[in-house]
Amino acid sequence: MNTSSSSGQGSNAAALASPHQPRGGRGAAGRAGGRGDGSNRVDALGRLLTTVLRHMAPELGLGMRSDGYVRARDLLGLNLQTFAKAPLKSHSVDEIREAVRRDNKQRFSLLEEDGELLIRANQGHTVTTVASESLLKPILSADEVSVCVHGTYRKNLDSILQHGLKRMERLHIHFSSGLPSDEGVISGMRRSANILIYLDVRKALQDGMKLYISDNKVVLTEGFDGVVPVKYLEKMETWTGRPLIPFQR
Repeated sequence: MNTSSSSGQGSNAAALASPHQPRGGRGAAGRAGGRGDGSNRVDALGRLLTTVLRHMAPELGLGMRSDGYVRARDLLGLNLQTFAKAPLKSHSVDEIREAVRRDNKQRFSLLEEDGELLIRANQGHTVTTVASESLLKPILSADEVSVCVHGTYRKNLDSILQHGLKRMERLHIHFSSGLPSDEGVISGMRRSANILIYLDVRKALQDGMKLYISDNKVVLTEGFDGVVPVKYLEKMETWTGRPLIPFQR
């Protein structure tokens, strides 16, 4: 099932007003710090940017556009600290560029406007500031997508077969445009997934489901009221052996 972390409200925003790690445990702070030893300043910056741009911009007072972009200098003005114990204010625009360049899942896009650098997360948002039509490219034909597969875990199967795929706190349900072993597939599912669920793209589009693709080639949909019903699931496989899992559509 599609899972995500809630952005949090109220007291979280107050806690973030001081230069500390953005929440503890394996949530935002864990993502902000990478391996947890804080040894890599730029990688820790990239993980913090992921968390802020996907989940926290409104509560931090960032001016986020409907296409997800914020000004890099506004980000660097936040009173936050990465898990590498570096204040965000101590970083530079060039370090933001380097964090984006290093990100092997291509989670970010950069844009230059009027001499100003803007940055956004390409997908994975929980914040409702962004609009699908502004952030993403619509998929208008099944011919545009050769593979559309959602990775999940066996423990989630009963719930998926009963209720369909849910977007949870995120804005979209995520699908990969290829298998984890395919060359060039960099994002869209966790490599630890052991169940593959294929979307019947043609049927979904015919019935009016809106599908999109992000800049890093993740297929996204809001489904119908946040759910992709079971009747739009084409097949299910166990990964990596790939035997089919029988189910009633």
